[in-house]
Amino acid sequence: MSTPSNPQEHPTPEPKPEWLNEFEELANQQLEDGSSCEQVHPIIAQWYENLLQSAPPDSRDSVLQAMSCLTTEIMADIPDDVFTIMLKHVDEDELAGWIEYVLMVGRAFEISLRKGDLDDL
Repeated sequence: MSTPSNPQEHPTPEPKPEWLNEFEELANQQLEDGSSCEQVHPIIAQWYENLLQSAPPDSRDSVLQAMSCLTTEIMADIPDDVFTIMLKHVDEDELAGWIEYVLMVGRAFEISLRKGDLDDL
């Protein structure tokens, strides 16, 4: 990722919300050595690689429609300046497809958690 030529054009992102600190501290307490990311990342990387090699999770038509509606809501909530920059690189349909993909990965992740596939976390 390149550094912006004019920092005024791309303000520094907001710091992560304080409520995330609680989860990070809990993860670090529960894991024996090193940072939580060092231990969790290889498990998640392997899970994601396996997901890429398989079919997406089965979904009822109503779930697929709901994900499409959520994509529309997310796109409507993207700040205008960010949306404009994104559309310089992809069209709206490609952006919507990518958002739906991210939602599908999140859904697959949730399914894996519920099935116990990620109990090693």
